[in-house]
Order: sequence, then structure tokens, then C-alpha cells
Amino acid sequence: MQDYINKSFFALLVFTLIFGVMFYDMIDRLGFSYVDEICALLIFGLFGYHTSQSRTWAFNRGFLFVIGVFVFYFIYSLLIGSNSVQGIAMDFLIQIKPYIAFFCIYSLRTKLTENQKSILRNLVVLFTLYMIPIGLAEAVYGGHIIQAFFGHESRLATSATILAMIYLYCSDFTSKDKFVYVCILAVGLFSGRSKLFGFLALSTLMLIYMNRSFRMRFDLRNTFFLLMALAATAYVAKDKIELYFITGGFGGGRSEEDLYARMALYYFSIPIFLQYIPFGSGFASYGTYASGVYYSKLYNRFGMDHLYGLTESNPNFVADTYYPVLAQFGFVGVALFFSFWIYLTSRAMKAYRVGMKKESILVLLIVFFFAIESTSDATITHNRGLFIMMLLGLLMSDIRSGMQVATGPNRYPERNRLNE
Repeated sequence: MQDYINKSFFALLVFTLIFGVMFYDMIDRLGFSYVDEICALLIFGLFGYHTSQSRTWAFNRGFLFVIGVFVFYFIYSLLIGSNSVQGIAMDFLIQIKPYIAFFCIYSLRTKLTENQKSILRNLVVLFTLYMIPIGLAEAVYGGHIIQAFFGHESRLATSATILAMIYLYCSDFTSKDKFVYVCILAVGLFSGRSKLFGFLALSTLMLIYMNRSFRMRFDLRNTFFLLMALAATAYVAKDKIELYFITGGFGGGRSEEDLYARMALYYFSIPIFLQYIPFGSGFASYGTYASGVYYSKLYNRFGMDHLYGLTESNPNFVADTYYPVLAQFGFVGVALFFSFWIYLTSRAMKAYRVGMKKESILVLLIVFFFAIESTSDATITHNRGLFIMMLLGLLMSDIRSGMQVATGPNRYPERNRLNE
């Protein structure tokens, strides 16, 4: 059965890369925008088959807990009337989608063969060559050429990030492979996104600094490295940081009418957190796509309904960031959200100590990617976020297997907390 699972997963991974990442926006322009939902459904179907074929019907405890949390918030949202039933259901599916991708892939215990990795590397090279002339044409001629192929400049950046991560995962993690990773990632600079500059700086520093002599511990040397990485990231993104958090509404003295949509979402998330203690305002109530389609009453209550991009007739910018969305889940949801990422980070650090450098660094890069990306986009809930969560599930599955081999499955039982 595992051989069938492995082959099916590889086919699904390639399908998602082609149609859910590289050509998603072209397909969307033709009027079909459900590729990522289809991919998520296929992932869950493969997981269901895998579970039903096991003798014990083993179900990942971490996955059960996450499903339980989302079901609780679904019922909670219905009880407080955060939006219509349709809006709550839509947002429930959108928000749980990345976690379905992660936990399903993690539970499949799938492995890629060397031949499959070679195919993926070739696809990465092919798609990189596809993106370079698009980026060059945009740089030389302008005219929204990137938008014609990717819908928005930021999607070229995230596509380049995904391709770079795939290449590094499928490589031998040599110095040459790291250099190729940086080169592929640099293609995303054609987008002009400051987030990509920051992630490129952080990635380069990590790949250079985290060598054989590096030890994952908080000492003077590592603290200095962390500060340097954060400083480099902040430097390349300084204009956006100043725009969003200094002059744009957090003490900048602007009126509500002058606030940009993204800054307004950050600004008004604070009173929502404080008014809906401890579980938040509920699904489809704030900062999400569903809260725009089924227009949330909170936008009227806080006077956001007249801001450009946040109006009921034009809510195009309502899902333009992610961190403010956490106001939907309150302080409890924030604690759970960050606990998930902190736990994955700690697992990656432990894996690094037993020699799994490639996998652990890639996990850390994904964590940093979402940390940066979520400041000004809801990528984690989008099609490209789905693919990265699939890759994250694959990486954590590799780490679980590698650590069991390195330490023995019963030596440190706390390391198997995500296992069945």
C-alpha cells in the first residue's frame, strides 16, 4: 500500500505545482479558481484511503486536536452570530485548508525516490527559465507583464520561493546546491517585493552561517547571528515597516479616512481582540476573504466600511494580510497559532542536532517565510500556501523518520508527540 501512497503523492505534488502554483492565475483568469480546493480534497482523500487501509485506523492525535479546535470555533461562531452560516462555513474551510495539507501529508509517511527528486529538479529548472524572461521583460519594458502571467507581482515572488525550496529539498545540500537555491530565489526580485528581499537576505545568512560547526543554542555567537539576520531583514523592508507601523496609524496621527486598508486592518484588530476575550470575534468576521464576500458587521461597527478596498461594494483588500485575522480567534487562538509554529521550530532544532541539516533548515526557512509573508498577505490560506504546507508536512515526516533512526523511537518519547 505504501508504494501506491508514495506514487499517488508524487503525482499530486506535481499536479499542485503545475496547476496550483505556476499556472493557477491563468486558470483563475479563465473563470476557474478552485484548483487548490481540489488539491486539498485529493490530499484528504489520499489520507482517508491510507487511514482506512491501516489495521488500527490510526489517526494522528495532533490532527485530531486541530480538527477539534476548528470545530469548536465553528460552533462558537454560529452561537455568537459572527456572520451568516454560509460565510462561517466558507471561512472554516479556508482557514483549516493549510492544516489539512500539513497533517495529511505528515501522516502519510511518504517518501520521494531519487528519480522523483530528479524529475522535480528538472521541473524547477524549467519553470525558473519560464519566469526569468517574464521578469526581465517587466524590468525593461514595464507594462504589468508579470501581472499578465501571475496575476500580481507578489505571486512571482512566492513562486520563486517555492521553486527554490523544492530544488533544495531534492538536492544533496552541497555548497553548489545552496548557491542554486539562492539564484532561483533571486529570480523573485523581479517582483520588487520587499518581503522577498528580506527573505533572500535571511536565507543567505542561514545557509552560510549554519554549517557543520554551528550548534543550535542561545549563546553570544548565535545571538549575534540572529540579530544580524533580523537587522538585514529589517533593513531591506524598512520602508514597508515605516509605512505600516509608524506613519500609517499606530501613532502617526492620521484620521480613519486616511488609513490604508492594510494598516486599518492592523489598527482595528486591537479593539476586536479586547472586545472578544478570549475566543475572538469568530469565523468570517474580520480580515478574511469570507468576511468580504459575506460582508462582516464589524466593518460597519468600527467605521471601516468607507475605506477604499474595505467597502461592501469593493472588499478587494479585506484579506490583504494575515496577522489581523487572528483577532477572529482571540487570545486563545493566538496562543494556539504560535504554539504550532514554535513546536515545529523546536522539532527542527532537535533534528539539526542529530545531523538532519537540510530538513531542519528548510523547516526553519518555511517558518520564517510565513512569519514575513503574513505581515502583508494571507498566503498561508492561498494556493501557494497550500503547496508550502504540503512540503512542510513532507519535511516533518522525514524528520520524524530520521530522528527515530538516530535516537530510537522510545528513547525520547516526547519527540513523538505528533505521532499516532
